[in-house]
Formats: sequence, structure tokens, C-alpha cells
Amino acid sequence: MFSRLKLAVAAGAATLAVAGPASAAPIFFDSFEAPDVADWAVFAVAGDGADWTTEFGTGIEIQDESLGITDAYDGEQYVELDSDFDRGGDAGASGTNSGMGAMIPFVEGKTYEISFAYKPRTDVADDNIIALYALTYGGGGGVSGDLLLTVNETTSTLSDWMVYSVTYTALAGVNGIGFAAEGLETSLGGFIDAVSVSEVPLPAALPLFLAGVAGFGFAGRRKRKTA
Repeated sequence: MFSRLKLAVAAGAATLAVAGPASAAPIFFDSFEAPDVADWAVFAVAGDGADWTTEFGTGIEIQDESLGITDAYDGEQYVELDSDFDRGGDAGASGTNSGMGAMIPFVEGKTYEISFAYKPRTDVADDNIIALYALTYGGGGGVSGDLLLTVNETTSTLSDWMVYSVTYTALAGVNGIGFAAEGLETSLGGFIDAVSVSEVPLPAALPLFLAGVAGFGFAGRRKRKTA
């Protein structure tokens, strides 16, 4: 979880669907192909555009599918956030569970689809928990998080990648998203890949409909005035 930070559950701001990637063009996408790793390594900053920053824990562990644990959902690499003290991990961290965040250009009041691929690593209950947050990065370096979704599966209940999708209407000040490992701290946890954020467009006919309603009302007012 984003401990040491302010936490709240976003009331009425998000709805969940298990679905494919958003149909609109993404404003953000990352499948963790950088930094390129031979098998696995841990980083303070990672991602295709170096957008993800470690917010707590040992760091962002990137694994390559050549390691043989699993195939990536997209590309060749993916993330595990129940990370490790070795290979770049923060040896001074209090535990292996880690959180990462990325800045997203949200606009207050607009609706977005946030999707990601998830896969559990172990068959141990509560060992693969991953939580998704909407983040607010403050000017003084602080971060607060609104919980949007928690996924918690085992290899018995989910044997392959699943894409989870949340529809989120941005609140004032929200300018990022974050993921956190919140299961047992075993250095083995849930995998994340193909994180996407897309603005949800209004239905194509809606602006025309609203314009028609406005015109009808205006015509009605004119008629009453001249009667």
C-alpha cells in the first residue's frame, strides 16, 4: 500500500470491468521494455519512458520472459512489485513490498479508462495482491493515493494473464496513477504488464443530441415570447 502517504477510497469515482484495452487512443502506455534486463533486476526508476518511480519498498523489479517464469503479456518484459533486496534493490527498505507511481495528464471531470494486465505468481492465498491507486503529487514532494482497485488471485484461480479495466472520472488535483504490492512479503507476488490510460470519449451522437435539445428549447422560448 502507499503507506506513509495519505490514503482514501475514491467514492463513486471508479467502476471496474474485466475487459480488453481501451478503444480510444491511449494517452499513456507502458509494457516495461526498459531498462532492458537479461533475466531480472530492480530499479528505482523504470518503464519505457522512465515514467515510473519507486514510492516505497525495495524497488521496481523488471523480469524478462527468458527467465522462464512466465511469458510477458506484451513485449518481453513485465513487473513484479513484491521485489528483492538484491540486483539493485534498496537494501535499506523495511520490506520487499513496493509501490510505483507515474505522472498522468488527467483533466478534472474527464473520464478515463485505466487498464493493466495482471497474473499471480504463487498459489498462496493473499500472496499476489496488487492495488491500483489514483495519485496526487504535491508540490512539496508528498504523494496521496485514492484506492481504485485491488486484485487478489492465486495460480489456482487465475492461470494466465487477465486484463482489468477501471473507468475513472478524474478528481481535482489527481495527476498520476500508482501500483502497490500489498500481499505477503515473500519477494514473490503478482505480475503487472501493459498499463494503459485512455480518455473515454463522449458517444458520437451525444453532442448533436444536446445541440438539438438546446435548439428546441430556444425555439420554444421564442414562440412564447411572440405569442
